[in-house]
Amino acid sequence: MPAPLSNPLPLPAFHSVFSFTLLLFIASLLFLSCYSIDEQGQALLAWKNRLNDSTNALYSWNSLDQNPCTWFGIHCNSNGDVEKISLKSVDLQGPLPSNLQPLKFLNTLILSSANITGTIPREFGDYLELVLIDISDNAISGEIPGEICRLSKLQFLSLNTNSIQGSIPLDIGNLSSLKHLMLFDNQLSGEIPKSIGKLSNLEALRAGGNQNLKGELPLEIGNCTNLVVLGLAETGISGSLPSSIGRLKRLQTIAIYTSLLSGPIPEEIGDCTELQNLYLYQNSITGSIPRRIGELRKLQSLLLWQNSLVGTIPAELGSCTDLRVIDLSENLLTGSIPTSCGSLFKLEELQLSVNQLSGTIPSEITNCTALTHLEVDNNEITGGIPVQIGKLTSLNLFFAWKNNLTGSIPESLSGCENLQALDLSYNQLFGPVPRQIFALTNLTKLLLISNNLTGFIPPDIGNCTNLYRFRISGNSLGVLFHQKSGT
Repeated sequence: MPAPLSNPLPLPAFHSVFSFTLLLFIASLLFLSCYSIDEQGQALLAWKNRLNDSTNALYSWNSLDQNPCTWFGIHCNSNGDVEKISLKSVDLQGPLPSNLQPLKFLNTLILSSANITGTIPREFGDYLELVLIDISDNAISGEIPGEICRLSKLQFLSLNTNSIQGSIPLDIGNLSSLKHLMLFDNQLSGEIPKSIGKLSNLEALRAGGNQNLKGELPLEIGNCTNLVVLGLAETGISGSLPSSIGRLKRLQTIAIYTSLLSGPIPEEIGDCTELQNLYLYQNSITGSIPRRIGELRKLQSLLLWQNSLVGTIPAELGSCTDLRVIDLSENLLTGSIPTSCGSLFKLEELQLSVNQLSGTIPSEITNCTALTHLEVDNNEITGGIPVQIGKLTSLNLFFAWKNNLTGSIPESLSGCENLQALDLSYNQLFGPVPRQIFALTNLTKLLLISNNLTGFIPPDIGNCTNLYRFRISGNSLGVLFHQKSGT
């Protein structure tokens, strides 16, 4: 006979053991589900482990807290899905995250000024819900991965102020929702892709400060009809401004200065009727200033200095009554200063130095009572200084040296009570230096070199206690001193 079986457990005891085992299993499941963090938290902790975080800013990122929604810099929706990571100005000291695929609802990633190093991971192209990426002002290097162009919902991409190299991805036009593209102050090279024209929602394109960014501004830029800001300053951008720029009816700022632009300013610029700032200085632009510039009624700043512009200053400029600053210095402009400039009542700076301007300083210019800087030196201007110049009570600086000015220095200059620098050297001015000028107590520089001035500098010069540069050589001037009583 077979050996008898071990004594079986009584039925009640068997039920007790089974119940205990089942309870233990259920409890362990509950423990794991309650105590263990979800895959979102696991992904975030895995990234944290790659960061130095010397300031311990991420102390709340703790495996003992199963809910990452309470962690510093983490924002969730009502379902507990992580939607936003915002760690601006946190000293993270480490790489960008490449493992956030479990964060399926992530739409905002802000890691600016966070001491981020390394490259932009190709995995960024997996974060398909992203609307905003701001990783500016870090030490990021390498190239912009083409995979990032898969983010069809992306509206804001800020990569500026890093050390990013390589070219702008050819497929940048696939970012069909993009509104702001900030690439300035990097080490980008290559050309601006023609596909940029597919970004019909683009409002701001700023890629200045990339000296190796070359080639012409593509004609397709005219398709970006929502563009408000176009910034390509301090680059190697060359060629002419495309005529298609006239299609940008919402454009407010064009900043392509200190670059390699050539050719004329297109007449179509007059169609950019929302334009407020036109910064094209330090280029090799030729031709004349388009008369249609007078159609830019909202223009506030016109900076075209250090180019090769020829022709006259268009009288139509007087229609731009919002102008605050005009700088056309260091060009080849001829003709006279248009009297229509007297309509620019908000004008604060008029800089026309180093041209070939002739004619007189129009008296109408004294209607510009907001003027602080009037610079017309190094031209061929004739006639006298307008006697109404005293109306310019806000004037800080008046440079008219190296012209062919004649007549006397008007006493009315004393009305320019805020004047700090006056240079009328190398002209043909004659007569005495009016003593009223020495009531200008803010005067720091007074230069009257090489004129035909006569008479004496009165003791009133002692009122100019801030004067530290005073030059009157090349005249027939003497100096009067107070005579002490009893001598």
